Amino acid sequence: MKKLGMFLATCAVLVGGIATTVSAGDNGPTVQMIVMSINSEYWLNVQAGSEAELEKSGGELIYTGPSLDGDIQGQIDLMENAISSGVDGIILIPVDAEALVPSVEKAEDAGIPVVVVDGPVKTDKVTSYIATDNEAGGKLAMETLIDLMGGKGKAVVVNALAGIPSNDGRGIGAEAAAKEYPDIEMIETLRGADQAAALQNTENVLTANPDITGIFAAYDRGAIGASQALINAGLDGKVHQVAFDAAADEIQYLEDGVIDALIVQQPYEMGRLAVEYINKTIAGEEVPKEMATDVVVVTKDNMNEPDIQKVLYPLK
Repeated sequence: MKKLGMFLATCAVLVGGIATTVSAGDNGPTVQMIVMSINSEYWLNVQAGSEAELEKSGGELIYTGPSLDGDIQGQIDLMENAISSGVDGIILIPVDAEALVPSVEKAEDAGIPVVVVDGPVKTDKVTSYIATDNEAGGKLAMETLIDLMGGKGKAVVVNALAGIPSNDGRGIGAEAAAKEYPDIEMIETLRGADQAAALQNTENVLTANPDITGIFAAYDRGAIGASQALINAGLDGKVHQVAFDAAADEIQYLEDGVIDALIVQQPYEMGRLAVEYINKTIAGEEVPKEMATDVVVVTKDNMNEPDIQKVLYPLK
């Protein structure tokens, strides 16, 4: 088992991130997970899936990530430290599709399998890529929103900063879906790094466009910020909203009627599969080069169904 003390200290100094470990045996693999940002609770479900799978082999997970959204250099630094510390495998949730390419290729060349989760890295030199089909998910979200809007009206996408592969894909899918409906008018996408930016952007667009009837929030903090803006403007329940993911606040807003539908991924399964593929690769077995996990449309009407509850609360 790899020694962690020096690595944990280095991680904190480099990017202000955190690292946690789980109970481990003496013979299992050490796998490092590098998330986009430790400020999003979404990645904790990926972590939980990975930890559960590692427990089967007595392995250990090092959970790390930059403390700031969009910190490309922070992820690069963490990749470099993972390689130098000699972990047995890396699970990378990239903040940029191109900037992480050299680090991923360096890890693979060093014999460390890298499983990329959520968004791609533009190299064939990865062990596996596990993700939602984000363009298809964005298309489904927009189609759901347009149906709620009655097929007409003015809508806007609230998205993260440009360059994050998964979020960009959802925006592309949403725009493509909207073009199929001539009575839908799309306002220019609102982009921001976090919940506060989404709140401010949504307040501004609601003021400038009081006739908006639909919002698609392409990420959890965007959905939370947009929901707060709707509540502040007294428009909750009047402007339809569809959002990606299922953070605790999003689920509450769904129950309260501020959000009409959630497009829910399966991060727990992504994390579990990532470890499974690393273990198989270490054992010399072949694994799929790409794996797409399903999304589920959750509404207030179906959110209490047993199968939906398992998707919303994978840890229970």
